[in-house]
Amino acid sequence: MLNVLPPNFTLTSMTPLQLVYCWLMGSVRHNIPALGLLDSKHVLFLKGGNKMRNKMSSVMRIVEKMAREKNAWYDKKSDWDYDKVTKMWDAISTEFKAKYCQTKRKTQINYHTVYRNMTDANAFNNPRNKKEKAKRL
Repeated sequence: MLNVLPPNFTLTSMTPLQLVYCWLMGSVRHNIPALGLLDSKHVLFLKGGNKMRNKMSSVMRIVEKMAREKNAWYDKKSDWDYDKVTKMWDAISTEFKAKYCQTKRKTQINYHTVYRNMTDANAFNNPRNKKEKAKRL
């Protein structure tokens, strides 16, 4: 199968903002398409690739929901550029960070931690999360 990702590609740790840029625009410099255009078959060759892609997708669903509420989302994937992503992030970043980016660590937060915080806050409206959280308390 022909893959749009280079064979040496790895999914690295990213901040939420880096994820948003990579998800919506990709990287011309690294010859990587927008990660939002990839599906599970494109990341099969990566160890844990589909799991990471699913987490990224979940975080981006919340980003999209928040951006839509602020009328800062573009439906057409080809409409996204650096300025539009920056403008969208500026519209949601204060609320997004307050809800999902709280941590005791002093370093920059990565999207894995944001995903965990979203899960804890039941941002994905998963009834299973409510049950598991009740068990922990």
